[in-house]
Amino acid sequence: MLGRCLVAITLVLFMTVGSAAEAAKWSRQYIRQLPDSAFAAIETTPDGKTLRHLPHHDAAGNLDLPHLRSALSRLDQVKWQDPAHAEAARRHLLEHRRQHRQERRNPPPKAAR
Repeated sequence: MLGRCLVAITLVLFMTVGSAAEAAKWSRQYIRQLPDSAFAAIETTPDGKTLRHLPHHDAAGNLDLPHLRSALSRLDQVKWQDPAHAEAARRHLLEHRRQHRQERRNPPPKAAR
């Protein structure tokens, strides 16, 4: 019984520490400086304001997995100007996830030194 409790506690601590370290928080300033290509959807309001939704690429253009997961989980929280953009963003994010999973299953061969 004690062994099971220790295993459970260890798993909870590992998951908490691992996820906190993995998902670095992006500041508002950092997000403002990201290019439009870092977002799943860009919309324009009737008064011309640009709305950029669901960032998931970093400033260098690399896919950021914790932010991809976050974007997928927040899709239904976005206030869309056009509901069609929600579906396009969903497809975009799911394609990133599919590609990532495929790359994990079939990693590219390591270059010879």
